[in-house]
Amino acid sequence: MTKIIVGVDGSETAGQAARDAAELARRLDADLHLVTVVKRSTTTVVRGAGESWQINSLDRAESMLAATKGTLGDCRVECHVLDGDPAKALVIEAERIAADMIVVGNKRAQGAKRVLGTVAIDVVHHAPCGVLICKTT
Repeated sequence: MTKIIVGVDGSETAGQAARDAAELARRLDADLHLVTVVKRSTTTVVRGAGESWQINSLDRAESMLAATKGTLGDCRVECHVLDGDPAKALVIEAERIAADMIVVGNKRAQGAKRVLGTVAIDVVHHAPCGVLICKTT
């Protein structure tokens, strides 16, 4: 096993999945690919105190990935910001890099909500490789 992908969205449950994936990557001497997805690139203008700032969704995503990467300790990490549906993007990226495993958290994969579909369940159904669903809730 040489390539592991983990999907993150800035939530604590995704952070736990990333930490679990990083530990697995360290133990297997594998590369870890942090992936986050934005539905589409948007820019928001914030005004205050006579100044204005532009906040871009891609910039926010890259900042979140950098912050997550900083919590993972000593492992080889690559960061990717993708566009589209989270589950589809994870599957496509796994195919593109020939990943050996996709790691996701179990957020919203329990109880009645699991019938409606979640990223984890969608990834399991379409993944080109093994999927590890971490207990994060």
